[in-house]
Amino acid sequence: MKAPPELFSKEIGDGGDTPQAPASASAAIAIQSTDDVATSLSRTRKLVIAFTLILMNFNVTMGSSLPSGAGISLNAQFGVTSQFQKPLPVAIFLVGYILGPIIFAPLSESWGRRPVFLLSFTLHTLFTLACGLAPSWGAFLFFRFMLGCGAAAPQTVSGGVFCDVYRELGPRGLAVTMLGLTSNVGPLVGPVVAAYSARMGWQCECDSFSICLFQNCKMLVWSQLCVPRSYGTSLSGTGLTSSAHSGPYWCALMLAAVNWPLLLCMPETFAPALNGRAAPAAHWRTIARLITRPIRILSEPLVFFTDLFILYQYIIFFLYFGAYPIIFKGTYGMSDGVSALMFVPTGLGAVLAIAMFVAWDRYYARAAAQERPWALREEYRRLPLACVGGPLFALSEFWLGWTARPSIHWAVPALSGVPLGIGIDLTFLALNNYLTDAYDIYSASALASTVFTRNLLAAILIPLTTAPLYEKLGTRSACTLLGCMCVALTPIPFAFVRWGPALRKRSPFCQELARLRAADKAAVGRADAREQSA
Repeated sequence: MKAPPELFSKEIGDGGDTPQAPASASAAIAIQSTDDVATSLSRTRKLVIAFTLILMNFNVTMGSSLPSGAGISLNAQFGVTSQFQKPLPVAIFLVGYILGPIIFAPLSESWGRRPVFLLSFTLHTLFTLACGLAPSWGAFLFFRFMLGCGAAAPQTVSGGVFCDVYRELGPRGLAVTMLGLTSNVGPLVGPVVAAYSARMGWQCECDSFSICLFQNCKMLVWSQLCVPRSYGTSLSGTGLTSSAHSGPYWCALMLAAVNWPLLLCMPETFAPALNGRAAPAAHWRTIARLITRPIRILSEPLVFFTDLFILYQYIIFFLYFGAYPIIFKGTYGMSDGVSALMFVPTGLGAVLAIAMFVAWDRYYARAAAQERPWALREEYRRLPLACVGGPLFALSEFWLGWTARPSIHWAVPALSGVPLGIGIDLTFLALNNYLTDAYDIYSASALASTVFTRNLLAAILIPLTTAPLYEKLGTRSACTLLGCMCVALTPIPFAFVRWGPALRKRSPFCQELARLRAADKAAVGRADAREQSA
């Protein structure tokens, strides 16, 4: 039984009418089925779903930065000498991230999660192999672009899957937190893996890409067996129970445990979390509205200023993949492999940020249970962590810039990565969780808008600014400039704490979501009453 097309015929923000409550019992069941998933799946099953998404995100984000660690062998293989072209493999991957979110995220909210992840996974698998077999520099860049398109779904659609599966804010927040951790730790692992594997030569990585293809196929079967459909509008009263799609997920856990060590030495492996199947859009106009939804949602103040803050930190984060070799190889004479290890403190900071996030979440839960006045405001669930992360991120900029010189031991500037990792993770996780909670079923589009904007500008700025910024201004002046710009943006989460409720009340998507929930409850009540009377 499929959800009626009229449920999706109106679109928020384009002048359409307010969606009406469904008139039929089948429509009510279609809407209610998201909550059915949350109640029917066991805790272990939900953990398998979350683990699949997190593992997938780690693999694709690790692939985003791999070329920065194997730059010498990669450039030698393709004869690249231009300073402008050297950062292009990373930048062009981010360009693919621009196109992927605006297509995959809204389609996942209409067609369902499963077909979107399957399409994304297929692209990623094929072009992972193609990158290893690229015959020329131009072909390699094109394959990196398509690889970025296929890698876009994890960061954008996963938030929607977590909303489907975890209706409680606590477990959902932890799942989004771990997803955010892999988003930042994955790119840090990439250069280290590439730097040491490049010692064997670039051509030997073709074998790794072939192994990666085999690994991806195994994980495709695993995810098909283990991860059920989750999006409410796609389940449509199919009678989902805890036994539906009850594949051998215990075997999948064992398979994952065996596969995990391989992930640390492979360029990329990609496992889809296939969640959902919905009725295709009936008209091209509806499809156009779906695809443009992330652009329209960007006009809302909550999303716009969140994008602005995350955008700046994201640009700096990827800028460092080109800046760290300049700083540590140029100032301290390190090799490629040793300079790549300077990212380890940033990864340590990211892990510490997770511990801080979990500790705050528990503290907030206790305060809310005790009904303390400050804990009754939704903004205090997530945003205080962003208020801490912003200043720490700015501190790391000044720390690196003012200590990276030959007279100071290399460990001192390297340790600036600890507040960098804490700051960027706290900000990223807090603001992404805040958007996920605020936009719920539209969170995939909200997160897609952040991915779209940050990758668009990062892809443009990274190849144009990395070398000129540090070589012409010097490390101290460049980092001071970046730190001052970060200080100017730190008031954003503080402003959300103060004016967040008012901004949500002005949001068409948030208000329509509240009205739609009320209509859903009324429709389900009428359907139950008719069934009982029958």
